[in-house]
Amino acid sequence: MVFARGVVIAAMAYNGLAELLATDDAPRVVTFPDGSVDVYYAAFDERGERIEEREAFGDRIVRGTHESIPVERESREAGGQAVNMAKQAHALGAETVCYGHLDDPVFADLPMQTVSMGDPSQVSVFQFDDEDLLLAERSADVTRWTTEAIETADTAASVSDALAADAVCCGNWASVDGLTDAIATLAAAPLDATTFVLDPGSVRVRPREALSDLLAALGELDARTEVVYSVNRTELEGTVDAIEPSTRPSSDGERLALVRETAGITAAVLHETDVAAVATRDGETIVETLDVADPRRRTGAGDRFSAGVAVGRARSWPWETALALGNVCAAYAVETASTGDKDALQTVLRRAA
Repeated sequence: MVFARGVVIAAMAYNGLAELLATDDAPRVVTFPDGSVDVYYAAFDERGERIEEREAFGDRIVRGTHESIPVERESREAGGQAVNMAKQAHALGAETVCYGHLDDPVFADLPMQTVSMGDPSQVSVFQFDDEDLLLAERSADVTRWTTEAIETADTAASVSDALAADAVCCGNWASVDGLTDAIATLAAAPLDATTFVLDPGSVRVRPREALSDLLAALGELDARTEVVYSVNRTELEGTVDAIEPSTRPSSDGERLALVRETAGITAAVLHETDVAAVATRDGETIVETLDVADPRRRTGAGDRFSAGVAVGRARSWPWETALALGNVCAAYAVETASTGDKDALQTVLRRAA
């Protein structure tokens, strides 16, 4: 990975993180607005052996040499970016509220406070060793969501009151048509929050003009609260494409800086399998990720990362420590296909020391 000169490489970012996790500080975290029922499948070949590579699965479909591909349902789980972020924030000890689309029994056992605004999307997830395949049927309630749905679902709270928190985590801009307008509404409300973290999802599914409008709205919101734009490498490159710079950035650090400067926000963050990185007004910081020897699930790891960063910033931790927390949350999710609480993450950190 190539970064520009002058960055801070926080090699010691994990030092003391286990002890910090043991503190009783409990920030308030609110997440919104999506939700999905995620059904996980395994696919098999004609010999009954599991298809382990996504490319091999796709090749069998393209060649059309088999009348059918046997699949087996492994689990049916509560998902969606807002839900995953809420799971992680709650597991870290935060007082957490999830405003999502949760009208399905699968969400009944969520441990945090929830408010449902309608029907969830339906997502079929085929897990492979190299990369998962997601097939999504979007809920009309999710796609057509507006901020008024919060007040309708929670009649005791205005939008501003509902989202008042130390950290607000927002996800799935790619699937929610009105989310840019909602962010503009929060900027004018005003939003009473220390940190606002947006994990936009697959930005390339939306027009470039829509993404440019999103960045402008985030810049307006940054006048009221710290705004963090959290993306993986594919989403980062898609965002840069929407900006259309005259000189193409050659490194991830330059791309992050370009996005941050264009939007006029506090931070642009990259979460990837090799590193986490952030560009702020003060420069760039990189924190290497933790090794995962036997990955079990990649879907949702980025959501856990974003929630970890949000909780870290809500606790006023420096960027390298917040990135380290995001990394350990993501690593635990990849390794175990579950959400790590403070005790579990402390174990991971001590094992990696």
